Amino acid sequence: MSSDKKETLSSEAPSIYSPSVGFLGCGTIASAIATGLLSQESNSNIQINKVFVTRRSESKSKALKEQFGDKVEITDDKQHIVNEADLIFVCVLPEQVDQVLDELDFGNDKVIVSLVSTGKLSTLVEKSKLPKENVFKMICLPAVQDHEGTPLLVPRCTSSTRNLSSLLSTLGGQEGTCIECENEEIMEAMMVSTCMMGPMYGLMRTNRDFLISKGVPKRDANNFVARNYWGITKDALVTSLEEGAEEDSLDKLIAEQTPGGLNEQSLRNLSEAGMLDLYTNAMQAVLNRIQGKSDGSMPK
Repeated sequence: MSSDKKETLSSEAPSIYSPSVGFLGCGTIASAIATGLLSQESNSNIQINKVFVTRRSESKSKALKEQFGDKVEITDDKQHIVNEADLIFVCVLPEQVDQVLDELDFGNDKVIVSLVSTGKLSTLVEKSKLPKENVFKMICLPAVQDHEGTPLLVPRCTSSTRNLSSLLSTLGGQEGTCIECENEEIMEAMMVSTCMMGPMYGLMRTNRDFLISKGVPKRDANNFVARNYWGITKDALVTSLEEGAEEDSLDKLIAEQTPGGLNEQSLRNLSEAGMLDLYTNAMQAVLNRIQGKSDGSMPK
């Protein structure tokens, strides 16, 4: 890495952060991150120089090349990616991590970010032989490709990697943020929320199917439910951004439900039926699996 590139990650960084970014593995999440970084709105302080991706999965890497042209280089040579990139995202399957890292020489000034949810920072440091302050774990959802995500990062950035958080924050758009977790235990707990995407879709489908059973055309039911839940979640986000509302915005929204009204009664019915307790139990089961304490199943 040249001295100019080193400066882009240091506390003496220039006003423009222009990293080359590499991806070891090019699946759904890697493709989403690359798309989000390369398609961000004009930002005078952050400009992606180039993105290097492994060929697999070929459909994803090919799509990136077609969309972004010379900004993307596809290669089968993982070491070439490490040599050319300042920042490397590790996006391989959990069982592939050790072998991939063992085969590569990262030197001592690269920054790696692992998207492998079950990986441990200590193992990443050991295998990469990088200073621990240059090794991170990150969790995000595919929505980052549309700048609507909130990456979770651990550990917190130091002065030598202060631009990393700013870069990842762009994946959330103009008001985006990257939440830097104090330790892996905090990240693991927060990861549970990202695992509620499937249950949320299941709830929406149940809502849609109920409407269909009452005679609503399937297309109308599907469209209405999707838009309705989008409005609900958008309201929750907007409320959370209000000054002084960061810690209790959801409580505020619940309190706004008209006493004795339909929404208040629906929440009460579900609570009394034990659904919210089951939801909590399901989250704990997910956390147990993340922490390696169980296979994630709930007691029957």
